Amino acid sequence: MAEVRVGVIGVGGHGRGRHLIPLTRTPNARVVAVCDTDQATLNRVCQEFHVAGYTDFREMIERESLEAVSIATPSGLHYRIAVECLRRGVHALVDKPLGASLQEVVEVVRASVHANKVLMVGFWSRFSPALRYGLELVETGMLGEPYYAYGYLVRRRGIPGKPTFIDKELSGGRGVLLDIGCYMLDNILALTGFRKPVSASGAVYTKFGRDPEEIKFNWGTWDPGKFELEDFAAGFVKFENGMSLALETAWAANVSHREEVGRLRILGDKGGVEAEGHEALQGIGYYSRTKHFLFDSKPILPNADLPLEMTKAFIKSITEGVEPPVTGWQSVILHSIIDAIYESSSTGKEVRITLPGI
Repeated sequence: MAEVRVGVIGVGGHGRGRHLIPLTRTPNARVVAVCDTDQATLNRVCQEFHVAGYTDFREMIERESLEAVSIATPSGLHYRIAVECLRRGVHALVDKPLGASLQEVVEVVRASVHANKVLMVGFWSRFSPALRYGLELVETGMLGEPYYAYGYLVRRRGIPGKPTFIDKELSGGRGVLLDIGCYMLDNILALTGFRKPVSASGAVYTKFGRDPEEIKFNWGTWDPGKFELEDFAAGFVKFENGMSLALETAWAANVSHREEVGRLRILGDKGGVEAEGHEALQGIGYYSRTKHFLFDSKPILPNADLPLEMTKAFIKSITEGVEPPVTGWQSVILHSIIDAIYESSSTGKEVRITLPGI
């Protein structure tokens, strides 16, 4: 089988660790070039991995005859780069979030459909063995019909100091809900089959980012006078079949745990699951009953290189012509909810959700 010629756009921390390195270890993938606007980073990565370097991704695509790209730039730049790559006939793996808004996400998905190219969203968290166990419970009917879900992904003090996360243009103009809340929301939607949402209400808050005396730990520092994003968000979502979902996420909150903590609960009429971890779930349990007894079960989970599993799935979708496991349409559903929570926060009202056509 011929190798897929791949270029990586954005090779900073996430780009190098969660995209470039896994791609160099992925069967049937050949990383031939990288692109970054920071010349020092570009030079260092080119020397380390012995690949060509570019500061313009368009030039990289043309000169290197690329078949696929992996996009790991700041979130606010994802959709523009993805759309242009797809329109140039190149398959795209785009780091989460696919866009900063539903409108941006729809534009990317439409570009992939028009170009007939693979579009996969880089939720490496989707390849967690704990999540896969949960999906197996759902697929075998052990959960039954889910009717309520709860997700929590909160840091006690973890406002990111890098401009890529908090600069309005680079971040997409949105804070914690878009940055890490999307992980927990995606986990829940995956486990409940990406059901059609019908309405959402919510609120976002900025309680710590503007405080000049706020304690800063190992996430870096920032200028409180220029902080314009939310550091806490909560939402409540209703779905077409009657299921409901509650979500809490924060970069900073006065909670008991010191580190970032993720918790998930899904209640079904035959069983329930509870899971914990961070962006990716790391442990999970199943809770139900036999005829006369309550029943608890926890699986023995294997270790897994989640970014590597992600890049392997992307390349497989190209070489075998199969749908990627993390699709653009799934992000349409996810971002319809995120947009509705932001809108509800600004209007103070519940927001009806209508999914767009692609």
